[in-house]
This record gives sequence, C-alpha cells and structure tokens, in this order.
Amino acid sequence: SLEGSPQRTKPEGCAGGSSIACEMRVTATCVFSLANAAQVTSNPISKVLQLLGELRGKVVAEGEAEQESYEEFTKWCKDESKQKAFEIADGQEQVESLSATIEKAAAAISDLDAKIEKLTKSVNQAESDLSAATDVRHNEHQDYLAVDKELVEAIDTLGRAIGVLEKVFKKGSSLIQAMKSPEMQQLTSSLSVIIDATVFETKDKKRVAALLQAKEDAQDGDEPEEEGSHGSILDLLGDMLDKAETQKAEADKAEMTARFEYEKLKQSLTGQIAFDNKQLDAARKGLATQQEVKATAEGDLQGTQKELAADIKYDSETHDECEEKAEEWNTSMHERAQEIEALDTATKIIKEKTGGAESQAYGFLQMQTVRRDYSAVLAQISAAGASGKDKKLSALAVRVKAALASSADPFAKVKGLIRDMLERISEKAKADAKEHEWCTKTTAETEAKQDDHESEIAALTSKADKAKSAIAKANQRIATLEAELGELSRMQADMDKARTEAHANYLESKQDYEAGIEGVQTAIKVLKDYYGQSFLQQPSVSSHSASEGGASGIIGLLEVAESDFSKLLAETEADERAAQADYEAQTKANEISKAEKKTSLKYKRKAQAETEKVLEDLKSDRDSEQSELDAVLDYYSGIKKRCVAQPEPYEERKRRRDEEIAGLKNALQILEGDAIGFLAVKQVHRHRA
Repeated sequence: SLEGSPQRTKPEGCAGGSSIACEMRVTATCVFSLANAAQVTSNPISKVLQLLGELRGKVVAEGEAEQESYEEFTKWCKDESKQKAFEIADGQEQVESLSATIEKAAAAISDLDAKIEKLTKSVNQAESDLSAATDVRHNEHQDYLAVDKELVEAIDTLGRAIGVLEKVFKKGSSLIQAMKSPEMQQLTSSLSVIIDATVFETKDKKRVAALLQAKEDAQDGDEPEEEGSHGSILDLLGDMLDKAETQKAEADKAEMTARFEYEKLKQSLTGQIAFDNKQLDAARKGLATQQEVKATAEGDLQGTQKELAADIKYDSETHDECEEKAEEWNTSMHERAQEIEALDTATKIIKEKTGGAESQAYGFLQMQTVRRDYSAVLAQISAAGASGKDKKLSALAVRVKAALASSADPFAKVKGLIRDMLERISEKAKADAKEHEWCTKTTAETEAKQDDHESEIAALTSKADKAKSAIAKANQRIATLEAELGELSRMQADMDKARTEAHANYLESKQDYEAGIEGVQTAIKVLKDYYGQSFLQQPSVSSHSASEGGASGIIGLLEVAESDFSKLLAETEADERAAQADYEAQTKANEISKAEKKTSLKYKRKAQAETEKVLEDLKSDRDSEQSELDAVLDYYSGIKKRCVAQPEPYEERKRRRDEEIAGLKNALQILEGDAIGFLAVKQVHRHRA
C-alpha cells in the first residue's frame, strides 16, 4: 500500500531530463528492487537477434567504407583519364609537328643533294673546259708564232729584195747584173728560205726557185735574160709580198680574236667556277644543317612516339582497370545487399515466429505469493511523478501498484511494463541514431563532394590558365610567322624588281660593249688596211709619207680599248650570271622558307584551334562544376540547419539513452534469471511427482 509511505524527492537525474528518461530510470529502479538477489541467465533468441543486428551493422559499415573508397577511386579514374587525354593529344600534336619537320628536312636534303651533284658536275665540267681551252689556246698561239715568224721574215726579205731590184733596174742593169749585186748576194739565202716557207703557193715558190737558178746560171756564163723579165720578177715578188702581208694581217687578227675569245671564255669559266664553288659551299653547309635538323627531329620523334605509346597503353590499362573495379564494386554491392536482405529476413522471421515459443520457454512462470517490501519502489515512482508532474510517470506508478497488488504473476506485469518502456526508448533511440547516421553520412558525403568540386574547379582553372597561356603564345607565334611571311613577300618583290632593273642594265651595258668592240675592231681594220703596207716596206722615193708613228699609237690605244671593252663585257656577263644565280638561289631559299613557315603556320593554327576547343570544354566543365558546387553548398546549408542546430548534442543524448537501455536490458536479464530459476525448481518438483 502507498498510504503512509514517506514522501521522497525526485530521484537524482530526473531534474531537467525528459519524462521518458525519468520514467525509464524509475522503472529500472523498480525492476532492480523486484529482481533482488536473482540469478542472471541469457536468453538465446535475444542473443541471436543481437548478433544478427551486430552483423548487419558490420556489413553496412563495411559497405559504406567500400563506397567511400570506390568514390575516391572513381574520381582518380576520371582525373587520370582527363590528364592522359590531354597528354595524348599533346603527344599526337608533337608527332605531327616532328613528322612535318622530318619531311621538310628530307625534301630539303634531297634538293640539296641534287644541287650539290649538279654544282659538282658543273665545276668539274667548267674546270675541264677551261683546261681544254687553255691547251687549245696554247697550241694556237704556238702555231701563230711559227707562222708569224715565217711571214715576218718573208715580208722583210721580199721587201728588201724588191727594193734592191728596183734600185738596180733603175740604173739600167739587167736581171743577171741585179742578181750579182752585193745586196742580192746577201738576200740569196733569205730568198732560199721563202722556198721552204709554207705560207706561199707552190707556183710562186717555183718562180723564186727559178730566179735563184738563173743567178746560178749567170755565174756559169749563160746568156742573160731579156729586159722584159724585169717587170715579171717585180710583179712576182710584189704579189708574194702582198700575199704575205695579207696573211700576216689575217694571222694577227685571228690571233687577236682567238686571244679575246679565250680571255672571254676564261673569264666566264673562272667566274662560273668561283660562283659554283660558293654555291657548293653554301649547299654543303645547308645540307649539314638539314641533316642535323632531321636527325634531331627523328630522335625527338622516336622519344615522343615511345612516350605517346606508353601514355596510350597506360590510358587503356587504366580504363580497363577502372571498368574492372566498377564491375567488382557492382558485384560487391549486389552481394552485400543480398547479405543484408538475408539478415533482415532472418531477423524478421525470428521476431515473428519465435515470440510465443520464447515466452513459453523463457517467460516468467506463475510463482507462489512472494511477499516483498515494495514501499520504497512505489514511493520513488510516486515522488518522481509528483515532483516532475509527469503524467506518464504517475500512470506508470499506478500500473506498477496494480501489478504488485494483483494476485497474478507480478513478474509478468513488470516485465511487460519494462518491455513497453524499452521498446519506446529503443524506437526513439533508433530514430535518433538513424537521423544522426544520416546527418553524419550526408555531411561527410556533402563535404567530400564540396572538396571534390572545389579541387576539380581548381584543377580546371589551372588547366584553363595553361591553355590561355598556350593560346597567347600561339597567337604571338602566328603573328610572328605572318609578319615573316609578309616580309618574305616584300623582300621577294624587291628582289624581283631589283633583278629586272639589273638585267635591263646588263642588256644595255652588253649592247654598248659589243657595239664598242665592233667599232674598235672596224677602226683597227681600216687603219691597218691603210697603214699596213707602210709598216712593212720602206719605199726609196715617195712624194707623200703616211703618218706611221701616229697611226701606230692610235691602233695601240684602240687595241687597249678593245681589250678593256672585251674584259668589261666578260666581267659584266659573269656578274650577270652570278647575280642571276644568286637571285635564283635566294628565290629558292625564300620559297623553301615560305613553305616551311606556311606549314608551321598551318599546324600552329590547328593547334591553336584545338587548344581553344579544349579551353571552351574546360570553361564548360568548370561552369558545370561551379553549378554543382553551388547546389552542394545550398544543400549543405540545409543539412546544417537540420543536423547542427539541436538543443542537445547527439553524443549526450546517445550516451544517456545507451545507459537507460542498458539498465532496462540488465533488469530484464535479472528478471528472466529469477523466472528461469523458479521454472527449474518447479519442473524438478513435477518430475518428482
């Protein structure tokens, strides 16, 4: 009975606590009082359910850890794929650029090899032609000297012979007398030379021989020739003198022409050899440079292709590995879900199907009337209900009092009350734990997503900055190439204009020199035709004498002028050939440089377009990431309002509920121990009966 029981204050721990918590603690106190000195025994069904719950929690925790690890691995796969794609694209661009460089260098090497071969043949041919021309010129000059010597001697002899004969004939002497004169005696040996000379015709030489024979006959006492033979002898010698002088003039002219042509050819060949050797040296240097460029590019290409193949292989292997891990993760998640489903099914079946058997096997049996003093328990419950003004505790006190006052089994009643209270607290604890689990998991996932998005944005920003820098450099290089192409076009136009003007000047100069040479040669011929005989014979009597000294000086100056004009013409032609060759070589070099720059410009523009496309993709990806990050931050703000803004921390609530649940479970175990002990005693009595 509660009447007369001493009034007690609210139990320690109820002040400021919830009514459910206070009710639980008071109920636990009541149970401890009822189960005083009871023996503790385990319930196997409860133990199985506990183990199933623990196993399920372990499986779920492992799944969450595996999920977190897989998400990190997935992010790594994505990052690696993007990075390798960028590296592969860059490697492919380098391979294309190096291949183009090798192709251009190979073409340049082929052209230079052909040019070197052509120049070498040209130099060898020019040197051979010069050597042959020198030999021919030497032989021609030797022949000229021999002929000139004969002609000079013949002209001198004939001139003196004519002079002697004319002088003798004027005195009225006969031919025999003339031939016996001392002067003719001195010329006899010289006239004999004329007979052996190759420059006179045979009939003329026979007549001279006949003249000499007449001299011999006169010495032997033969009759002298008639006077009529005087004229024929003088005509013969005069005709021979004219022929000798004509041949001398022709030989001199031929020698001068041959010498001029040789000097002209020599100047041309020498200039050609010098120019070709200069071009040959430049071609060899260019060949060495292009070979070095090609070898360097081939080495770089080999390394780049090797790195590209490694990147492609790594990307393929990484993709396969990521796909394999994804399949393994899907399989693991499926198997884990099946395991959790099996555990939940087993738990449900045990709870639904073993409730009655558990109550029959492990429930409290009807006990004989046990008299205990429950005044302290009822006083504690009443005091807790009165001080806390908690209707639930008051109602609990009434129900406990009714159970204790009943003649029925008090353990079953109290046990039911405890189980009801335990179920209520457990449900509340589960809901709170589930909410905390959701908050913890969702917060961690959201923060991880926030970190992922922020890291991805930072990486995309860094890549975008690099792409912008690459585009800026490409723009600068493109502008430089365009400026260089423009400068090449302007330089080529200036070269074309300068070459056209120089060629026109060359044609004008060539025409002037050729006209000057022709005029000088004509003047020399006119002067020699007039003064030639005066130079070669000395008339004894004359009313007019040609200005031989002045004419000789003029002809000499004209010959100097002719030589100068010829030399200048040869130099001008050599300069024209050299200038034309330089122009063609520079034009070819400009064309090669222009082609190289155009090719480089093409690849630069292509690379720039690809980089701009990459930049647009990076910007789009970054905007998408930023949108996702903004959504994550908004969602995170809602999570904080739901999970963080609580009057009491979850850890404190959990600690308190764990203590309450542990106490109730302990009380149930104690009560179940008393009941099992009583059941054992009861069954022993039954067997004895």
